[in-house]
Order: sequence, then structure tokens, then C-alpha cells
Amino acid sequence: MKDKLKFLYKTLAFLVLLGLILYPVQKVMARKSLSGAWDMTNKVAGFYNEAENQFQVMFFGPSHAYDAFNPLVIWEETGIKSYVFATQQQPLWATYTYIKEALKRQSPSLIVVECRMAWGEKEYYLGEDDIGVTFSYMDDLPLSWNKIELARQSAPDLENRLSTLFNFMMYHGRWNDLHREDFTFDRSQARDPYKGFVMLSPREEPQPRPDVEGIEGTAPLLEKNQYWLEEIIKLCRREGVELWLLKTPSNLEPEEKPLLNTVKATAERYGVPFHDFNGDYADIGLNENMFYDAHHLDALGADKFSRYFSNAMAAARPNLKADPDDPAWAADLENYKTAMEELVVIP
Repeated sequence: MKDKLKFLYKTLAFLVLLGLILYPVQKVMARKSLSGAWDMTNKVAGFYNEAENQFQVMFFGPSHAYDAFNPLVIWEETGIKSYVFATQQQPLWATYTYIKEALKRQSPSLIVVECRMAWGEKEYYLGEDDIGVTFSYMDDLPLSWNKIELARQSAPDLENRLSTLFNFMMYHGRWNDLHREDFTFDRSQARDPYKGFVMLSPREEPQPRPDVEGIEGTAPLLEKNQYWLEEIIKLCRREGVELWLLKTPSNLEPEEKPLLNTVKATAERYGVPFHDFNGDYADIGLNENMFYDAHHLDALGADKFSRYFSNAMAAARPNLKADPDDPAWAADLENYKTAMEELVVIP
């Protein structure tokens, strides 16, 4: 028995020592997105450096959330502070974890989930063409039990779970791609002045809107997606936070509409507010020239949508607390306006 305990202690000591050695190496080797519109490391890691309990509204979901909701515009219109805690193709099991992580630091009155990934087609994103999806939502989360549980949901076996949890396994071959910021970047100093919003440049190609009028039927979601959609609803209910499920303007395809109808039906079954903003283009002022690509708003489209959304939200929820006199937010808003003037002229 003593020999077994001795072996166990030695094994634990070795693992702790190995972790202490690999942890700083992993921080250097991990991919970092720090510049340009897609500075997702600043957006995700930066959330943890925001003042606690300042956001009345939190947005979650995939790229359709971070390209559409602009917290600075929402604040300008209403004085309500918010943050977009979204990642590329964020599956619903990751959204669930991101909500739990957010609630550790913030006490929002309203959680908004952009529901595009409710009809994602995969149970795991680990193939050569989509493994980046998994690491985009795993890399910048600090180690916690939430992250460990997310790794369990993100992979079917121990080897892949460890790989998603300890990304040294993914990035150990980056030696030739390392840059100065890999060594100097300090996550405790990360900050995103756009509060999670991604400003996408306008494109010249118009993006016609598919006709989905009259499509009333439903189609089943992937079982895993249906489960986590309902778990998100239950989590918000347990935490006493209002949940709003919605679809941002994204030129919805005909094959998507029955799946979105299933999300709507699920929301109705649980008594959760739901809205599809693809039916509001005229009221928002959107046209086919305000899209970055077929399904994502550009900066001008996001500006128009955020103003429309913020006023609709404030009108329907007058009890949301406003904080309109923050000088730091005012400075970030002015920088955003300058960037918009350089990017596109707002009519």
C-alpha cells in the first residue's frame, strides 16, 4: 500500500512539474489574434479585464452576433452598456459555457443569444476544415471547471479533450511563426474598445435577399443542438436572467427557415421571447449593399441594425439600467466614429 501511495505522489508531483514547465511555453505558442477586425484574442480575453457588474446586456453566439451588435452604438442610443461574448461559429454548448463564464463576473438583466448555430450540422468541430472553430472558443478562456466541462462536450475522447484544453498540442509546431507579441502579450492587459463587435469593411458586391416568405413548417435540429438550446434556456431561468433568442439580419436561406421555425417553437414552448430580424429590413433601413458577404452585415449594416435594435430593446424593456455618462465609453465611441468615417460614409 505504501509503495502504491509513493508511486501516486511521485506521479502527481511529476504532472504538477510538467504543468509548471509547459504552461508558460503554451502561452507563448498559442495562436493570438491581436490586430485588425478579427482581433478575437482581445475580444474574448479582454472581457475578463472589464469592470465587474457593468453590463446590463450580454450578447452570445457566432459571427452573426459579433458582426451585428455594436455595444458602442447601443450605448450612444440608450446609455445601456453591453458586451458581445461571441466567437466564430460558436456552437450552443460553447454558448452555454460562455454564459456561465460571463455570469461569474457580470450581472446582466438580459442575455441575448443569436441562434444561427442551433442548426449547426456537427456534434464536434475537430476535422481539418473546422478544428479552428473549437480552438477559437477554447483558446482564450481561462482554465476553470467550466472550460474543462466544455472540453468534454467538444470532443468524443480523452486525447482530443486534452488537446482542446491544453492547446500546446495544437500549436507546438508554431516555432517558425512566432512573433514578438507571442512573447510580450499579457492577457491581463487585453482590452477591446469595441466590446466584442467586429467591424467588417463594406464590399462592392450586392447580396440579394433570398425569398423565405410563406415557409411555415419546421425541421428537427441536431439532437445535441436541441439539448443545448434547452439547457441555455434552463440556465438563464435558474439564474433569474431574461433570455432573448433571436436571429440577426443575415439573408436567411430557404433551407434555414424551417430550422429557425423550430427554434421559435422551442422558445414559445418555454415562454422565451423570440424574434427574427430578417423580416425587418425595411424598418431597419437595410439593403443588399450593406453586407460583407452573403450572410454577414458590414459596418454600415451593423450600425443601422444596432440603432434599430437598441431602441426596440429599450422600448420593450424600460427597466434596463442606463449609464450614459461614462467618459471611457464616450472616448471609445468617438474612436469608433472616426474609424467609421475612414471606412464608410454613413448616409
